[in-house]
Amino acid sequence: MGIRRIVFILIALIVAGFGVYNFSAYSEKLTPSTDLAREAIGGVNLHDNINDDHLLKQFGSPLSKEDNELYDYYHWKDGLVTASVHSGPDEGLIKRIMITATDNNRSDDPLHTALGIGLGDSKQSVLDLYGSKYYKSNEQTADIIGYIDHKQGITLEFWCSPDATVAEIRLDDADMR
Repeated sequence: MGIRRIVFILIALIVAGFGVYNFSAYSEKLTPSTDLAREAIGGVNLHDNINDDHLLKQFGSPLSKEDNELYDYYHWKDGLVTASVHSGPDEGLIKRIMITATDNNRSDDPLHTALGIGLGDSKQSVLDLYGSKYYKSNEQTADIIGYIDHKQGITLEFWCSPDATVAEIRLDDADMR
């Protein structure tokens, strides 16, 4: 076998491997749009401000705060987590809303999406309510079903556990890093 052929095969394998590795990032772009303009979690909307009275009235003061380079993550009662812009002109603007399981919210969770999906609901319920225009991903043993609104720049992800129930819900601004 000639050296050119070997080099060509190696380059083709590298390009193919790179394409497979990066396909999940492009799958969001290839997924048809779902209207998520009215989507909220527990009455909290993306782009609300972390200091809005309605948020503080409904959830009280945050239980804890985590700082990272770009966002402040606030943990609220009932497993609600918000990520807001750390500084600058958009300081306090909520870019991510999550519901995560806690010992206190596993059975009677008051938090849900605009269409009524909450923790513990079945993966099939998500598909029945939100439809078939979704992307799939896997991370940390979770089967992720994601919907994207290209016009609004919003993604909604349902992280499902191995028993096909919703274990976490994320509503993100699409430019969330």
